[in-house]
Amino acid sequence: AVLRQLDPRNLSLLVNGFSKWPDQPGCGDGTFAVAGEVLRRAETEGFSKFNPQNLTNLVNGFSKWPKQAECRDATSAIGTEVTYLADRANRLSDFEPQGLANLVNGFSKWPSQAKCRKATSAIGTEVTRLAGRAKRLSDFSPQGLSNLVNGFGKYPEEQDLRQAVADIAAEIVGRAGKLNRFPHQELANLVNGFGKWPEEFDMRHATVAIAGEIVARAKELGGFTDQHLANLANGFSKWPEQTREATVSIAGEVVTRAGELNRFGYQELANLVNGFSKWPDQQKTSEATIAIAGEVVARAGKLKGFANQELANLVNGFSKWPEQASTREAMIAIASEVSRAANRLRGFPGQELAYLINGFSKWPQEPGMRQAAVAVAGEIASRADKIKGFTHQQLAILVNGFSKWPQEERNRQATAAIGGEVLRRADHPNVGLSDFAPLSLANLVNGFSKWPQEPGMRQAAVAMAGEIASRVGKIKGFSHQHLAVLVNGFSKWPQEERNRQATVAIGEEVLRRADRQDVGLSDFTAQGLAILVNGFGKWTQEPVCYQALVEIARGLGPK
Repeated sequence: AVLRQLDPRNLSLLVNGFSKWPDQPGCGDGTFAVAGEVLRRAETEGFSKFNPQNLTNLVNGFSKWPKQAECRDATSAIGTEVTYLADRANRLSDFEPQGLANLVNGFSKWPSQAKCRKATSAIGTEVTRLAGRAKRLSDFSPQGLSNLVNGFGKYPEEQDLRQAVADIAAEIVGRAGKLNRFPHQELANLVNGFGKWPEEFDMRHATVAIAGEIVARAKELGGFTDQHLANLANGFSKWPEQTREATVSIAGEVVTRAGELNRFGYQELANLVNGFSKWPDQQKTSEATIAIAGEVVARAGKLKGFANQELANLVNGFSKWPEQASTREAMIAIASEVSRAANRLRGFPGQELAYLINGFSKWPQEPGMRQAAVAVAGEIASRADKIKGFTHQQLAILVNGFSKWPQEERNRQATAAIGGEVLRRADHPNVGLSDFAPLSLANLVNGFSKWPQEPGMRQAAVAMAGEIASRVGKIKGFSHQHLAVLVNGFSKWPQEERNRQATVAIGEEVLRRADRQDVGLSDFTAQGLAILVNGFGKWTQEPVCYQALVEIARGLGPK
């Protein structure tokens, strides 16, 4: 009853005050009561008496309790009002820059709420409008810009928000000489946000500018929190060519904190490993990853604390250092978790399942890896009618991984299911297998060849042979290894006409490379040449295959 007597300003001041102590039950209860009153007014009299500052304070305060239904519903109602103001003669211009940033930050706590998404989209349009007016984004503080980018990043598929973030990125580039004024947290949040659009030039340009600032602060990285370091490493990994030095600096800081890794959150550890894995040849990134692997082993009984994506990122990252004992031990612990909780795999999308099997396959001699791979294969086999949504690359990675353990029945079943999907795609009119990358084609053929008695595997390999034969003149882009693997695979079914045609096409490419005066076939490894000889030997009646054998023999003869 008392709350009904308060005007909008005082309601917003109450929430603003309570939000300073979100861990205090009394402050939470008071805020929930105000949220109920705000929702009542939204449903009865609307928000016409609330000014922009009142709305901003309310959203900012409610966002401190994102799990509370009253706060969510009240914020959604305010989202509807913000969308209305945007549609009504562009009334968002009444909000201060900091107010717009606070609204986006608040709405981002409930990204699945349609009303919050629409309001955020409207603010994105307003940011783009402001960017079109000379230097208007200069009115936003570093914190305001980072809040906008972080909030917009919750909806990376929204075109208007992508444009707004691109405009902010351009503003960051314009402030490149003043980034020393940005607090650590804002730099980390900006990089994390820009990473949602790695294909965008503006985002890359801005991230590279921030990377330069991180290098300049290399001696101050002790002031960054664990989460800041993780966000930076994860964001920089989207542009590894330009951010190596900055990431190496971060890895060095993680190494200095090696004795304190038990305080790092699960997401932070996964993001760090995912980021460092883009530079496996760097000593510091290697040392930091090995230290994190030790921490993962120490948490062996608590790995369920990692979310599915985090677990997959760890596997993908550790697999870049297969020769390290620490990463192997960490992988064994993760494999055990996957085998123990196989039902958990139902929540893994195609990309994460591919990460898992690709990582486990780096240690095929480990019983634990084999058991985990079989668990993944069982999940794939159970989704035989749902793998249409998997990308070409994901299918190829899965087959390549399962083929490391061809004696396993579940691996055969999963690969057979993928073979059926490849055949389905091969029959697609006007497309077929034309958009499969060389590596994917090679991995699929190589994997299918491990089960040569399976009709489905043979048919899928034959379909891919037809694709290779149709690319005559285009297989120059295939690496030496791709060519060798393809010939090896096709040779398992020498009676197939398409396999013969594909092998002849590859033989012509091998002859073309043999004619290069400066290189010849010297770029092929000894194993690659041996595989070619074995494969071409199945079709010695073919002049091209025979001549390719002659050229390989000539290259191996006395110099």
